[in-house]
Amino acid sequence: MFGRKTTQDVNRDKELLLQAMDKMIAGDFSEVSSEGFSDPIYSEKLNQIVAAYKRANNNYIMRLNEAMESIGDNSYVKNMLDQVSLQQESITNMNDSSKVLKDSINNISQAMGDIRDNTHDMLHTSQSSSVNMSDSIRVVNESSQKIADINGQVQAFHEKINKIGEIVDIVKKVASQSNLLALNASIEAARAGEAGKGFAVVADQVRQLSSNTAESAEDIVKYVNELKGDIEVLATSMEETTSKLSEGNEKVEISLRDIEHMNEQMTAINDAVERIFDDIDRQSETTKEFNDQVSNIADTYGMLTNECTETGTHIFKIGRYIDTCRSDMFREAGAVTTQDMLRIFEIDHFILMWRVYNNIVDFERLKITQLNNPDTCKIGKWMHSQTDTRITTSSQFKKLDAAHRLIHKYACESWYAKDEGDINKALEAFQKCYDAYYEYKKAIADMKSYMRTIGYTDETKIVIFRN
Repeated sequence: MFGRKTTQDVNRDKELLLQAMDKMIAGDFSEVSSEGFSDPIYSEKLNQIVAAYKRANNNYIMRLNEAMESIGDNSYVKNMLDQVSLQQESITNMNDSSKVLKDSINNISQAMGDIRDNTHDMLHTSQSSSVNMSDSIRVVNESSQKIADINGQVQAFHEKINKIGEIVDIVKKVASQSNLLALNASIEAARAGEAGKGFAVVADQVRQLSSNTAESAEDIVKYVNELKGDIEVLATSMEETTSKLSEGNEKVEISLRDIEHMNEQMTAINDAVERIFDDIDRQSETTKEFNDQVSNIADTYGMLTNECTETGTHIFKIGRYIDTCRSDMFREAGAVTTQDMLRIFEIDHFILMWRVYNNIVDFERLKITQLNNPDTCKIGKWMHSQTDTRITTSSQFKKLDAAHRLIHKYACESWYAKDEGDINKALEAFQKCYDAYYEYKKAIADMKSYMRTIGYTDETKIVIFRN
């Protein structure tokens, strides 16, 4: 066994040693077999070097693991996007409201323009009515004066009629006396006999003339009385007409004062409408400027949303690069302990949970095959590889398995909802996945505590960076 080595043995060991080194250089850090070496010390030392290298890498793997907990935590990105989304929604609503306000102000401005025009027309009509009423009062006053003049003339005519009556009375008295004298003359003529016949004829004619005069006087009296009655009726009517005209004139004057008062009010209203129109015109300009500013803010929020999304995408890409490095080192260049693995499994599903959110907001597009088989992820494979019944029969192991599967269940539900275009349903499923993760995190902590009680205590100490 410890005999002298031949040159051939040395060369073969050298060749095998170089081959093993080439595998390491190529990134294959699998265990080197001692088969073929004339001296197994070479393979043992190489394996010790690989183990030391892997142990040295544990610190980097776990530091990358902790880094992924920070980088993979998209809660601040989610909160930022949620806040920007809410603010953008508010700005959009404000923008829509400002447009409605602008349209309303324009409508009010147009309506006030119509009101102003109508007020001008009403003011002009009121002023014209005032002038027409003044003219009407003047005409009524002139008519009243003319009627009063006519009434005065009628009264004068009435007095003349009375004078005629007096004259007729005199004529009647003269006729009566003439008739009496004629009668006396006839009597005296009869006494005179033949000598008085001629005088009797004259007396008879005088009596007849007196009788006719009396009858004519009676007719005159009759007609004068009728005329007097008609004149009295006419005078009464004219007095009533004059009274009505005066009364109407007073009412017209009151109406004129009311119209003049209304005219003053219409002037005040017109001035107020003019001021309101000017104010609304200025408000319309201000509203337009406000609407333009809100539109600019809305556009800015649109750009801010895009920038936040791009920032989230950029952070996601950085996280994926680091996570890929972490996973490669875990599989190929590390020798992590069971405690380390459980911590890695915890961060794996923290990242998975946030990748579900990334899928919703289009930072990345997951495949359903990345979510629907919990047995193929690191912890799933680890759990299936366990043969220690102390582990597999423990309540902690079973709770961890159930919590793990629940994360994948809700992750799949979110994926299907997003695939169907139902973002709200996808977010609801994500929230369930989020809650399930923290149950899973608690189950990991319980599992780590249990593993320590059965001897799995080794854990890589991570270098802590201090400020």
